[in-house]
Amino acid sequence: MLEILTRCHFWLIAIFSGIASARDANKQVNALKLKFWQRKSDADGDAPEKGGGSVGVAQGEAPEFEMPPGHHLDFGTRMRAKWEGYDDPVEYYLLQLEIDAYADWLRKMRVWLARPVEPELSELALDDEIGRWPPDRIRLYDKLFDHGIMMPGGHEYALELAKPLALDETLSCLEIGAKLGGVARLLADRLGVWVTALEPDGELALLGMERSVQAGVQKRVPVQTLDPLQPELRKGYFNVVYSYGELYKIPEKETFLKALAETLRDHGQLLVTDYVLTRDLDENELANWARLEGEELFPWTAQEYKSRLGQLKFDIRIAKDESETHLKHIKLAWMTMLSDIQKAGLDPDIMDYLEPEMEMWMNRVKMLENGSLAFYRFYATIN
Repeated sequence: MLEILTRCHFWLIAIFSGIASARDANKQVNALKLKFWQRKSDADGDAPEKGGGSVGVAQGEAPEFEMPPGHHLDFGTRMRAKWEGYDDPVEYYLLQLEIDAYADWLRKMRVWLARPVEPELSELALDDEIGRWPPDRIRLYDKLFDHGIMMPGGHEYALELAKPLALDETLSCLEIGAKLGGVARLLADRLGVWVTALEPDGELALLGMERSVQAGVQKRVPVQTLDPLQPELRKGYFNVVYSYGELYKIPEKETFLKALAETLRDHGQLLVTDYVLTRDLDENELANWARLEGEELFPWTAQEYKSRLGQLKFDIRIAKDESETHLKHIKLAWMTMLSDIQKAGLDPDIMDYLEPEMEMWMNRVKMLENGSLAFYRFYATIN
């Protein structure tokens, strides 16, 4: 522990002087891939329900959604469905059944995983057996940033970034790169908004949904797995799409941004913060950055963002370099962490993850300070 603390200490001195689960949750978590999120955006309106099936179905056609035998729609469910923008209350009811079933499955899985089982020695030798996000790594991030947020600046900065959106309980939001869903739950709690939180890492998505279930907000803030190459987003559904510092990991960004534009309603809003290139990186520089991040990277320049958003008919209201603020947040978090460790110590299991995480974050600081990267904020609206 002393050796790691010493190395961390010298890293911070250098930076502040001006340089810088369960078998990967089957890799892609299939749970909570809710098939009802793909309803037709041009479905017929408020025709009365007949025979327990979907509303808005022409006479002689089979309804798109059918009520299960023995189930019925009460007035409260119909009103909630209408409030959330569903033309068909049957679809909304079936979605709630899916979410409730998933929450029940999650509770049973937690009981099953807590059973006393003696692990095999061969499994203990494999890092992949505990996944990319074991509990101790999550605990490290909870200590480093505000609980569940996993981003520099924590609760205060997340709320500050959201101010231009004027969020309230009448708006539905989509978050891209939600991690554990901490930002989504924060916005839901403070502002009353409904957020669908999507995360490409299946393991993080599962852990995030578990936290939403524990908080009792699995319906208001479901955390789901996202396939960036096949996002399957409902068209014309969300009022707001936002992403905090995660799109540089998304491949085929031109196509992905088009999907985000199409999922917005008229006068929808887009808020993005992201790492952008300020110069061309050679192959070795990009490879080293990707190695420290632990995944393949697809960064854009700020101009590429502006051009693509313009092509998609976005009106860009804010395009601002937030690098200075971002650097302050990173440095403050790590200085506070190191100070706490020196005063009170830290669980040795968490210390195992401290060095690689610090190396990754300090590399980001170095690239921001030497002019290779910038941290940008984009806010735009679409007509």
